[in-house]
Amino acid sequence: MSQASHAVDPSSAKLRAPEPEVGEGQESLYARGVALWNGGRRQEAIAALDAALKRNPNFPEALCMGGYILAESGKREAALEFYRRALGFKVDLPAGWSNVGKLMFEDERYLEALDAFDAALGLRPKDADLWNSRAGALRKLGRLEESAAAAREALRLKPRFAEAALNLGTALLKLDRCDEALAAYEAASETQPGYGAALNGQALALRALGRIEEARAAFEAAEQLGNREAVSGRGCLDLMLGDFERGWEGYEARWIAGKSLAEALGARFPTWNGPGRAGERVLVMNDHGLGDTIQFCRYLPLMIAAGVHPTFRCPPRLHRLLSSLSPAIRLVAERAPGERFDAQIALSSLPRAFRTRLDNAPAAVPYLAPEPERVRAWAARIGAEGFRIGIVWQGNPDPEADMARSFPLAALAPLAAVPGARLISLQVGAGVEQLADRPAGMRVETLGDGFDAGADAFVDAAAAMAALDLVVSCDTSVAHLAGALARPVWVALKYDAEWRWLRGRDDSPWYPTMRLFRQPRRGAWDEVFAAMAAALQARLPTGGAARTIDIPSAIGELIDKIAILAIKAQRIDDPGKLANVRRELALLTDKRDELGLDRAALAPLEAELAAINERLWEVEDEIRLCEKAGDFGERFVGLARAVYVTNDRRAAVKREINRLCRSAIVEEKHYA
Repeated sequence: MSQASHAVDPSSAKLRAPEPEVGEGQESLYARGVALWNGGRRQEAIAALDAALKRNPNFPEALCMGGYILAESGKREAALEFYRRALGFKVDLPAGWSNVGKLMFEDERYLEALDAFDAALGLRPKDADLWNSRAGALRKLGRLEESAAAAREALRLKPRFAEAALNLGTALLKLDRCDEALAAYEAASETQPGYGAALNGQALALRALGRIEEARAAFEAAEQLGNREAVSGRGCLDLMLGDFERGWEGYEARWIAGKSLAEALGARFPTWNGPGRAGERVLVMNDHGLGDTIQFCRYLPLMIAAGVHPTFRCPPRLHRLLSSLSPAIRLVAERAPGERFDAQIALSSLPRAFRTRLDNAPAAVPYLAPEPERVRAWAARIGAEGFRIGIVWQGNPDPEADMARSFPLAALAPLAAVPGARLISLQVGAGVEQLADRPAGMRVETLGDGFDAGADAFVDAAAAMAALDLVVSCDTSVAHLAGALARPVWVALKYDAEWRWLRGRDDSPWYPTMRLFRQPRRGAWDEVFAAMAAALQARLPTGGAARTIDIPSAIGELIDKIAILAIKAQRIDDPGKLANVRRELALLTDKRDELGLDRAALAPLEAELAAINERLWEVEDEIRLCEKAGDFGERFVGLARAVYVTNDRRAAVKREINRLCRSAIVEEKHYA
């Protein structure tokens, strides 16, 4: 957004002699102060404005200019106070509102900035600079259509306005309207040749459109003009193409919150350039979002293996999850005052430090682990029925993030329609509201308001994933978490996916258990999920050569079989056996549900039958241990008796189920 508008128009004043004249009025002193400031004679300008304010402390224009000078000197709070005083005396002061808006924008108080710009526009509705400032604030608030409209109004009022064209291009790019964005960036370049930011915008749009070589040329041209963002943009392009050696070098120029990497992290110690000196104490600093942290924290154990002692500075909400990496990794929220290190490095710079190439990316998983007690709790809550799919459809709602990576919950309807599939929401925060508007007949289970609602991020999600057969996610941190836990995960990617997913691949060198489903063209989520549903159906035993037969059975026998399979699903580790158990369990639970049984009345009997079968499982395990040890004494006899006593009770419960459900088939037992 434009930051060029001043409190006044200094060019309208003439430079005059610095000394105040006897009896010189406030207006004259003010005009002279503005002219002196415009001429670079700052101290004299301040003296003239001070003199004007001594004549009249409530002089709005002089207060406004004073606020501008204070802001330029870095005294932001004092500047804001001057502006507010000026507006208190003269509310219809457009420059005052405009400059308040700019201060609010720089302080990331975007809603207040928008209010200030709107107040200024109420006084100057044909001011193109104000419309452009409004476009910037709206973009930061995520109101992208309104931002584009404001930028277009700025261009209508001032057709050759490069900054407004840049703002328009940025809003359109975030809306995933890349062709229109490219045209806007090209217009900015045509209006202002040599405009590095516009060339960088062209490169971003060209990359999103798949015009790779043109994108590279635009990045290089912007880089030659001194645009640092273009250096990191070219680095990301190389990474996307699999050229990690060149890519990491360019990636080092990345910007964080508008600052260079060194500025954002506060370079206090020498940069760590990789293994070489055992015993080094290295401060590793978190530099990106949650997904990046989960992806690149895998390098911390590699530092330990190299003889380095890493201290990772990251948000406290991640400490509990990351504590499973290694007890040798020290996690801190902030560096202790006076604490010294031999070197420092940003977490996302570790791939470069370890000379990571496409063919040697560290892909050993899992490198994170869930908490066992939480795993047991969520496994009990989720149960073993059906093919359990955890779903996440929306990522970071921050408008500066790539919102086009998310998809609507309704897009998952084809998966919900696959027989035997259970969709279980892992969504937290933004996006949850879509559950209330899902398509009719689309069933999505939730895990309660307390799911990952505490101070520690992802501890419930990690544990719940252990009880799931598959995770399906948009490009967000949950996808990284599933990959880091070595859980099967399918990721739905937009047409121009981020660099880390490379190009044209359905696998990831970072996560062996991950499969990628890409949009074949921009916006085509329906085709992504049609392909995913077909893959799911092929994975489940509902098509092809797999067949089932209907055998008449007592209802008690059916419920008993389900109870036994549920126990097996919790206790069997072998993936092939577990898949077969879950497949059979899904078929039988579907059959039970088709019968329309009174589940509330059955619940106590089902619970007792499950407990009986758990006991039988344990007794049989103990009998096998006796056999292995050759122990056929009193303990073995007692266990053998427990089997038939427990089985008698099991038969009685099954008979009661048959009676309650009016089963046409009733099992009969007979003993000698």
